[in-house]
Amino acid sequence: MSYYHYEVTDFLEDHYFKSWVTAPCPESEEFWKNFLIRHPEKMEQVAQAKGILLGISSDMEAGFPTDGLVADMFEEIMGRKDRPRRRQIGGLWLRLGASLTAAAVVLAVIGWLRQPNRHDNHVSYHELVSAVTEPLIEKANNTGKPILLTLPDKSAILLQPNSHVSYKKDFMADTLREVYLSGQAFFTVTKNRERPFVVYSNELVTKVLGTSFMVKAFEDARQVEVCVKTGKVSVFPRTDTEVCEGIRTPHLAGTILTPNQKVLFSRDQIQIRKELVEQPEILVSAVLPAPLLKFQDMPVSKVFSNIEETYGIDIVYDNRSFEQCLLTASFTNENLYEKMELICKGIEAGFEVADGRIIVSGRGCD
Repeated sequence: MSYYHYEVTDFLEDHYFKSWVTAPCPESEEFWKNFLIRHPEKMEQVAQAKGILLGISSDMEAGFPTDGLVADMFEEIMGRKDRPRRRQIGGLWLRLGASLTAAAVVLAVIGWLRQPNRHDNHVSYHELVSAVTEPLIEKANNTGKPILLTLPDKSAILLQPNSHVSYKKDFMADTLREVYLSGQAFFTVTKNRERPFVVYSNELVTKVLGTSFMVKAFEDARQVEVCVKTGKVSVFPRTDTEVCEGIRTPHLAGTILTPNQKVLFSRDQIQIRKELVEQPEILVSAVLPAPLLKFQDMPVSKVFSNIEETYGIDIVYDNRSFEQCLLTASFTNENLYEKMELICKGIEAGFEVADGRIIVSGRGCD
């Protein structure tokens, strides 16, 4: 039996899934645990189906409806059948007919009005953690200042106010070190090539082997932001068909971020945009060679090369156009963008930031 292509309605009709939700046993717990490890992109559907079934279990004392009734109810809710009458419940239009029972209305309210103001593709922190079968440890920051947390692998989390993180009680038992985040946090991850570190934040997955980065993912925000300070991370939507392979293999997949780069993930459009951070910082590893502060009659290619090594940012330009350009300048406390403005002014060029890189364009030097 393959559950990969199952949607919420399919899970609701599956005997094995329903028995796991209502009467879990070690065998079913192990099966669904392994299924979600292999296919974390299915967590949303599993969590929604599980929540619906548990809602029915608590709100309908008579127990679960039959398979046929479940199918009929969802056909009603999804508008698959034509019905002569419509009725509005809490802002949601449902088609109603003689065969739509009170149980179907309960199912509609539980399953679809649980999060009435969110986008259909959105997944909440609660849904993410609800899909985890193992015991979790949750830490919340209800103070007005950041708090520092240390994970069992010695990784550190600087958790911002109004934020939550959860992780498995037996954190090092699996091949993945998994953390679930709601809010904003800065991670300093202990390197372990055998156990990638994965952060689930709304609809975005961030995978690292050892680095430091920030994730900002509040539940009511329209976008998720990931910024890298050191090392390298990979980010991808949870709906990505290759998300499982990307997480479980040591090499990175998805959109790769290096220091001073960030991504903005649109939760509504399921799109990732790579950018540079607002204030790029000099890399710790860039102590040698030292950043150029003063230079005279230096080829612009060497200046650009030094900036690339200093900030870890690619500079794209036409070397043939600028190979004759020589620069004389003196820097003090200018940030990266101020330096680029001065350099480009000296060679009669301009620059823009695109896809996490700096693009320089101009006529060049004769």
